[in-house]
Amino acid sequence: MRILFLGFDIEGYGGIATYSRYQIAALKRLGHTTTVVSIDKQTGPGLAQGIADRKVPFGNRFAAVATLVREAAAARGRYDLVMLNHVYLAGLGWLVKKTSGTPFTVNVYNIDILAKLPALREAAFAAADLVIADCQYTIDWMPKYRRFVPPTGLLYDPVDVGFFKPLAKGAARARLAADYGWDDLAGKFVVTTVAAMLLPPNKGQRQTMDAIAKLDDPRIVYIVVGSGPDRADLEAYVHAKGLDGRVRFTGRAPQEHLPVLYAAADVATLIARGGPGWGEAVPLGLIEAAACGTAFLCGNEDGSPEAIDAADPCGVALGPLDVDAIADALRTLRDDPALCMRMGDAGVRTVEKLFAFERYVEQQERLLARFVTANAARAA
Repeated sequence: MRILFLGFDIEGYGGIATYSRYQIAALKRLGHTTTVVSIDKQTGPGLAQGIADRKVPFGNRFAAVATLVREAAAARGRYDLVMLNHVYLAGLGWLVKKTSGTPFTVNVYNIDILAKLPALREAAFAAADLVIADCQYTIDWMPKYRRFVPPTGLLYDPVDVGFFKPLAKGAARARLAADYGWDDLAGKFVVTTVAAMLLPPNKGQRQTMDAIAKLDDPRIVYIVVGSGPDRADLEAYVHAKGLDGRVRFTGRAPQEHLPVLYAAADVATLIARGGPGWGEAVPLGLIEAAACGTAFLCGNEDGSPEAIDAADPCGVALGPLDVDAIADALRTLRDDPALCMRMGDAGVRTVEKLFAFERYVEQQERLLARFVTANAARAA
């Protein structure tokens, strides 16, 4: 098929950008002719250069609307399918479909789709030919928020298991000593969180700090990876909790450092609250950690537990505000290294079964085949 893939910040940072890049790679592997247009809200050089065929600045809201109208006009009759990486772009799909009959798909994520939409965006979303959701939680909850939900399929965030893979803990910590000067990690119980420091905060860094303060064990070191507007307050929180020296910030780490940071840890945490406009799908920062053989703790109010195979558990899902439960889970893993290892091994198996990029390509192919079949039936 000839596909126009249009989305926000396709070469930039963040989970949606990463998801989009994997989706584009999957489409190309499946042999589709893909034109990629990125509407850039982020500034700077981005993370992955050369993915977009064209990049247009977002500018302001009025400029963005004008851009979408121009893209809709340019797309008429040129493509078999328009794919949009965010529900905020559904209006573009609706315009193209209205003017030329070209069908469109929309990617949705629970923090955006499980919330009130403006009336026009709601109508444009309802006109989609296929909705692609990144977790079952989103699929289950969409009918509670949307007047009409188009045909919907599941496409989990993928992990490149050739890049995110197990590394001996001693070797990983030696790399951290070389890269960050942390030569004191031998014998330590290392906890890590890899997440953007966004507002309002919902990645669980404070709850993890509270649990570590509660345990009051100098052997515990917490490595916090990421950047964003919440960083200054997080650093102040560390000082207020008396955790100076035991909580270490890397800032936004280079991509090549991430497998090392995961593999050096005994446990990863990303403990988000759920609710309208909140929560995670299946957190990339946890399934990447699992691919590196690291156990994890996650919240139980959103799509995070979908990263855990109940028959072969690689993590623990718990109440995101239950500091006692978080502390108990950290204590259990600290005191039972064999359990940490078993859960780490289970994570590698779970990622290979559910989240490896090859599974993503297979599921993308099934979704597009389903779309083509449904479209042919409608045309007949």
